[in-house]
Amino acid sequence: HIVHINIDDGTAQGLQIQVNRWTQPSEGDYINVKVSMHQRPGQDGHCGNFNGNSADDDRLQVISRIGKAGVPAEELLFNTKTPVVTANRPDINDCPAVKLDQAKAYCQAKEGGKLIPSMACLVDYCFAGKGFAMTG
Repeated sequence: HIVHINIDDGTAQGLQIQVNRWTQPSEGDYINVKVSMHQRPGQDGHCGNFNGNSADDDRLQVISRIGKAGVPAEELLFNTKTPVVTANRPDINDCPAVKLDQAKAYCQAKEGGKLIPSMACLVDYCFAGKGFAMTG
């Protein structure tokens, strides 16, 4: 299922959003969202900072610049925010990139080739090790 949304943000380009919903058992049940927009001053985040240097768009480098809390409340488009981290729990954002890549490969294989492995498996692998993930 695909939904396309065009938002008038006061610019000539506007803002385009594409939402893909995956529902096949072999793929898992999740959504992907693609946001197309022009660069804005001071913009930074999941997709980088538009400075043309992909080397500084690594997940851990972005977190070091903007933190883990995400978008400030006064800048939210939808006036509400769902917490992304539960207190006193391991945060997948603290998993080093190389180890997270290993965890993704392991968990995909363990879970029958699912495109998106479970967060539980990824967290187990990243913070308790492969041996612990094998028991889960």
